[in-house]
Amino acid sequence: MKSAIKKYKDKKTGKRIVEINDLSFLADRNHRYNWLQRHFYNRRYKRACKKADKILALDNDIAFDINRYYFIPKYKIKVKNDISPRRNETII
Repeated sequence: MKSAIKKYKDKKTGKRIVEINDLSFLADRNHRYNWLQRHFYNRRYKRACKKADKILALDNDIAFDINRYYFIPKYKIKVKNDISPRRNETII
């Protein structure tokens, strides 16, 4: 997993921002990660999300998973690319 999480501070406000691009180690059980890697990534992401003032998710599915797995309030999560349909919506 290369740079699926980025942590930085906003220079104007001083708030901690975490950008998450991938959560495949949680959702996909047929992935290449063993149990130790999954545990390590899970703890790392959870800690980063709890300490962050704002979380940027790549799309709506990742934002939904952050809320689902880490119990982060939806108001702290901002979607970077809002192009995918939300879950439970049908595409016509």
